[in-house]
Amino acid sequence: MKKIILLSLFVLSLLLFTGCFETTEPDESATLIVNSIPEGATIILDGEATGRVTPTTIEVDPGTHQLRLELEGYQDYNESFSVQDGDTYEIVAVMEVTLNTSLSVITTPPGASIYVDGAYSNYFTPAVINNIVPGYHYIRIYKPGYNEVTYYIHIEEDIPYYIVEELIYPVPPYPVFNVMYPYDQQHFIDNEIIVEGYVELDTGAPFTGNTAIISINGIDSEINVSNGYYYQTISIAAGENELQLRANGPYGDTGVSDIITVYGDFTAPEIEVVLWWNTPTSDLDLHAWNPAGEHCYYGNSVISDGYLDIDDTEGYGPETFAVETANVGVYEIQVNCYSLDLDLYSDASIQVFFDGVLQQTFGPHHFIVDDYNGSDPAAWWEVCTITVSRGSCVISNDQPTPIVREKIEFDKVNLPKK
Repeated sequence: MKKIILLSLFVLSLLLFTGCFETTEPDESATLIVNSIPEGATIILDGEATGRVTPTTIEVDPGTHQLRLELEGYQDYNESFSVQDGDTYEIVAVMEVTLNTSLSVITTPPGASIYVDGAYSNYFTPAVINNIVPGYHYIRIYKPGYNEVTYYIHIEEDIPYYIVEELIYPVPPYPVFNVMYPYDQQHFIDNEIIVEGYVELDTGAPFTGNTAIISINGIDSEINVSNGYYYQTISIAAGENELQLRANGPYGDTGVSDIITVYGDFTAPEIEVVLWWNTPTSDLDLHAWNPAGEHCYYGNSVISDGYLDIDDTEGYGPETFAVETANVGVYEIQVNCYSLDLDLYSDASIQVFFDGVLQQTFGPHHFIVDDYNGSDPAAWWEVCTITVSRGSCVISNDQPTPIVREKIEFDKVNLPKK
């Protein structure tokens, strides 16, 4: 018995002794706050069901994660985010209603780009595009070397819409472009340049169309043509840029210009936001607020860390907001429909670049309301926020500070008339 007691005391003392030398490292973790509108969305984190629904708070390991929210009747919400030890990351997801609409586009040959209401859809034929807003839409289908095809269609819920098209080669008469400026292989020290020239039919007859397409590094935008002449201000990127124009002749045959290569001899800004839209008389405006709350827009085109290059008041854009060296904090990006003028609607798209590299494309966003002074919420599109920290930029759902947020709301309803 005495031996057992002594042995027990020895083991206990040994445990106490070794415990004195143990060091307990605190578990590294970050806090994830997830909200959704409406509430009740199921949360899937890194491909695994969490068993939780919004709103909720979850402890996550430091690193990069993929979040998906699922809610019946709504489209899935996906976001990638990165956190470090001790961070708190908040997500406010606005769930988009699932529309029982679809557009199927099939072409022979395949591989044609599909444009919906003037904006590139990121789809190539054959493709099925879901969740198109019911109503009338303008569809363009284009594959280099073939005629561009246009459709005006009406999408209804519960009724799939099909386009089946055999693409054909252009035959005369088709448009021929003469680009007077810029010259091929020309170099520029500014991102804002002029594209100028005229277009006629290959027979020498006048071109009677009033629009053409200019492709800037593969991104299409419409430009105005008047009596065969075009004059358009565009924004190019740092380094090499490829420009090409195209238009359809009187019988739908597509003429394409030679590719013009120009160079931007300047350093790409840390942040570049490009806005364009698809209607000829509408005036859409790009608005940006920096972390200090400075408002960059048509009435104040230069702020301490950024600038707006163009205020395009008569259709298509682009308008570009650029930040050469970004400050730490949150940049807010929004678009206002100042005036639809003669157009019934306008569809806007946004591209966001970091250091000259495309990060994400937003839109098209469908405007049917204008307001001239910023007072109507339906005339605003809150595109995204950009968070700058630790020498990096990320597209985020972060909110500006309450003081800056209050200033943004004040600025939006106090816009000067043009």
